[in-house]
Amino acid sequence: MNRTFYRVKYLAFTICLWCCLAGSKAQDIYWQQQVNYTITAVLNDTDHVVDGFVKMQYTNNSPDTLSFIWLHLWPNAYKNDRTAFSEQQIENGNTDFYFSTPEQKGYINQLDFRVNDIHATVENHPQYIDVVKLILSQSLLPGATILITTPFHLQLPQNFSRGGHIGQSYQLTQWYPKPAVYDRKGWHPMPYLNQGEFYSEFGKYDVFITVPENYVVAATGVLQNEAEKEWLKTRNSFDWKEQRFRKKIKPGTYKVIRRLFPPSSAATKTLHYSQDNIHDFAWFADKRFIVQQDTCMLTTGKITEVYAYYLPAAKNNWGNTVNDIKAALRNYSNAIGSYPYPVVSAVEVDDKKYGGMEYPTIAAVSSRVPKQLLAEVIGHEVGHNWLYGILASNERQHPWMDEGMNSYFGSIFRADNKPANIFTDMEGIERIAFETVAAAKKDQPVETPAPAFSLLNYELSAYYKTGEWMKQLKTSLGAPAFDSAIHRYYNEWQFKHPYPGDFKHIVEVVSGKNQDSIFDLLTTKGSIMSPHKKAFRFGLIGKPDAAQQYHHLNLAPALGYNYYDRLMIGGIIHNYTLPLRKLQFVAVPMYATGSKQFNAIGRATYTWYPDNIVYKAEAGLSFSKFTENIYTDPAGVKNYLGYRKLVPHIRLTFRNADPRSQQTRYLQLKSYFINEDALYFYRDTVAMKNQYAVSGKWRTVFQWRFVTENSRALYPYRWDILAEHSKDFMRLAFTGNYFFNYPNKAGLNVRAFAGKFIYLGGETSLKRSNTYMYRLDLSAPKGDEDYTYSNYFIGRNEYDGFLSQQVMIRDGGFKVGTDLLSNKVGKTDDWLGALNFSSSFHPKVPLKLFVDIGTYSEAWKKDAETSRILFDAGIRLSLLKDIVNIYIPVLYSKVYRDYFRSYTENTFFQKISFSIDIQNLSFKKLDPHIPL
Repeated sequence: MNRTFYRVKYLAFTICLWCCLAGSKAQDIYWQQQVNYTITAVLNDTDHVVDGFVKMQYTNNSPDTLSFIWLHLWPNAYKNDRTAFSEQQIENGNTDFYFSTPEQKGYINQLDFRVNDIHATVENHPQYIDVVKLILSQSLLPGATILITTPFHLQLPQNFSRGGHIGQSYQLTQWYPKPAVYDRKGWHPMPYLNQGEFYSEFGKYDVFITVPENYVVAATGVLQNEAEKEWLKTRNSFDWKEQRFRKKIKPGTYKVIRRLFPPSSAATKTLHYSQDNIHDFAWFADKRFIVQQDTCMLTTGKITEVYAYYLPAAKNNWGNTVNDIKAALRNYSNAIGSYPYPVVSAVEVDDKKYGGMEYPTIAAVSSRVPKQLLAEVIGHEVGHNWLYGILASNERQHPWMDEGMNSYFGSIFRADNKPANIFTDMEGIERIAFETVAAAKKDQPVETPAPAFSLLNYELSAYYKTGEWMKQLKTSLGAPAFDSAIHRYYNEWQFKHPYPGDFKHIVEVVSGKNQDSIFDLLTTKGSIMSPHKKAFRFGLIGKPDAAQQYHHLNLAPALGYNYYDRLMIGGIIHNYTLPLRKLQFVAVPMYATGSKQFNAIGRATYTWYPDNIVYKAEAGLSFSKFTENIYTDPAGVKNYLGYRKLVPHIRLTFRNADPRSQQTRYLQLKSYFINEDALYFYRDTVAMKNQYAVSGKWRTVFQWRFVTENSRALYPYRWDILAEHSKDFMRLAFTGNYFFNYPNKAGLNVRAFAGKFIYLGGETSLKRSNTYMYRLDLSAPKGDEDYTYSNYFIGRNEYDGFLSQQVMIRDGGFKVGTDLLSNKVGKTDDWLGALNFSSSFHPKVPLKLFVDIGTYSEAWKKDAETSRILFDAGIRLSLLKDIVNIYIPVLYSKVYRDYFRSYTENTFFQKISFSIDIQNLSFKKLDPHIPL
């Protein structure tokens, strides 16, 4: 009995084990869906519309029964400003689509989905307007095939991203309904995005395109019309220039008409394109295209037709592009595997964007690409026929598998064929940029989905860092094993959907080793360069050092100026370079030709990156010494009065949960130790005459600041909470800025200020006197009220002439002042509030309108000398990214009007003020995506 029991138990165990192994083996069997397309499309170039009909033969090769199919309707990404595409564009700093007019937007509609000629219902995706679920009335069994059909009406948008139209130049990309991929990991429905590419099923395409007869069409696949092929041979030259003529509107009135395109033919033609084993179809139509043709023989003996389509204006740049395409064909075929399709093309797209985009057998390249980089860009886009076109990984989820791998091969071919120079050494530029971002701990792992990358990291991690990782992989494996792995990867996964694990498996099989350590680098942050010893390098200007091989000490000439020191000549000593180092310093000693003294300004900081809520910590010390005034005594002796400032600081920048966020939050602590020259007058009782002496006097200000800033493209803002104190007072202030965008990229900036001044230990007359410069100020503060010496003033203590009209924007933010009054209007040691408005007309027009409204404590007293609400308004001229601003007041409160009337010479120019805001200069103003 016991023996029988154990036999049964052994048999049951064996059966279970066999079932598990069989199930595991069945799960490892690769499968993919098949979708064959027949599409008809008719272009209406008057209304920029395409009307079409699509037939999709969908074969379920999966082991699963399907009750629905996700469909992509990606033209609806351009339907309104609430789509995933629109949101991402805003996050990436581009508001063109958000502010586009209804006429510039696009959509796809008039859909009537049928399955095997039976009407089918669709359900909207809960999140994405450009994705729908097709409900199958009968479940689709494994191995079964259905026919999905629908008409469609496509309103083409202005080309905001890859596809659309630019006048009568058409780019039909992602333009028809297509099923999402269903693979071993499930469904992959996704919205259209500009940052993040695609994932589609393989199949056979037959596409019939009807256009006016004089259009040249460049498309995926093989053209089947022999007559059209012969006509294209005649398009090896074509000349067209913009035409202008006057059209009479009414007697004596004419309108200038611009004709950018040749007139369209009344007759039409229908072109048939066919191609097997592809997963997308794109076409481009323009009446101006010049066509170059050639053939390319690969080492296998296979002949491929090569086409280049470009505009007449680009004939000097594009004249050699057929040879560039042929070079890419040979390079990639030798390095990865033989090109399988009978045709390859490149087409120029006259858009505003830089770069290119790949589609099966055809690459679109922007007309903005300079001639020096054109061959490289064309080579990169043609290379995508292998890496994504043939090896069709999920670009959206694993962008490194196509963009990064392709960038690696591009860098190898570039190194082999072209010497690096300032125009073509893009890899060197990318290395510097990546190592700078990595040093600032702002990079992201290579294995990151495309939409999760920051705009900068998408280029640097998915493209550049992957290429560097591929070089390490080649070094680790050795060139023969690496080449063997690449060829095997191509042979086993062509026309399929590989995942990272599949590539890793190939590498491990070829090498015979576990490759976890090197593949783990794909999921880690930071540089992948090995640490090494550094030597010292001296230079005149900080030279980028992407490899971080040196400790830098750089010298450069320096000039400075203020009214008292006059021209200052000196040098800059610093170790700043890219990537930025943890310890950074700069010192600028200068000799003043006016005061005949040595002045200086400098700063040293040490930065580290805690791995917690604090992203970056910085401790530093800054110093400065300059002359701020001149006293000439009765004997004509000039006394130069200066200041010395020492400022230690700590700044803690808090971590953002989302790497794509443009928000910055930091807490900053500063201590200002300031020594100022002061004049002391006294009576010499022996000599019986008045004397004076100059001596230094110390004062300190402690400052706590918390800032939240978001430099996003749409409605950026900044909140600044400031607490300052010394032995006699505390000064509390809140400053908020919010920018309301206009459609033309101009906008309205609204600034709000609220402040409170508090005496410590009670108010006394001595404290009132000692704290006068620290008080809140509604009127424009001047140089003598810059109590921390944080603003640059040409003549800090001038009270007449041009230099006396320089102000700083602080507290109430008014642009007018009453400096000659013993009690300045708006000066208070209690509370103050203000609103400031500044409206621009156009981003390229430096003129703005400003309005300031404010009030303060004294204005609400019974015996107040001013109205409770004060205002000024006028015109602002902003120069050098708002660093220099000139204010021309036009309207202002009565108290200011009375003050201006008191001038002996009430001239227009005496009312004008200006500010120089060097302290506000930052990398974020140049580009909000710079992570420094």
